[in-house]
Amino acid sequence: MELAKQYRLKIFVPSTIGAFGPDSPRNPTPDLCVQRPRTIYGVSKVHAELLGEYYHFKYGLDFRSLRFPGVISGDTAPGGGTTDYAVMIFHEALRTGRFDCYLDRDTKLPMMYIEDCLRSLIELMEAPNESLKLRTYNVAAISFTPEELVKAVQKYVPNLQVDYAPDHRQEIETTTTKTLLKIDNEISVRRR
Repeated sequence: MELAKQYRLKIFVPSTIGAFGPDSPRNPTPDLCVQRPRTIYGVSKVHAELLGEYYHFKYGLDFRSLRFPGVISGDTAPGGGTTDYAVMIFHEALRTGRFDCYLDRDTKLPMMYIEDCLRSLIELMEAPNESLKLRTYNVAAISFTPEELVKAVQKYVPNLQVDYAPDHRQEIETTTTKTLLKIDNEISVRRR
């Protein structure tokens, strides 16, 4: 941020729905609201958002950020996050024909396809600085459950066997992102 300030650069920092917590409003979750995440991942994202906002108001830095849901891409290997099951299932269906899901079958999480993610990023970065009312915006696309995804994958891999064995990621989901289920189809990136 110091270098961006010094050289008058535009800076983008990706954020996440993990920046919200159980006290965040929902249906839909507004761009500006109580966050209070309960994971270090979420806390670090809120820290970056607030630091960018501080630099914007104190020094005029052109800081921008988007809070993404789980991003689904066939080009990137899953890294073990809560929403990564939605990519892992495809790899395991083709590789082994079975998948051990670390979430409950009815755990609905917000997701986004990589092409939509990139489009929202480009739109935000191309927007004139003076047209932005905030420095950080929510972005969303669709929500679905592991069970819904399994049924869709089984259309192509009919013998796919799935076991549900929730682990620590289920608890993270329960305490953070479950409050955000109804942001489906509301893309909050505002250009005006």
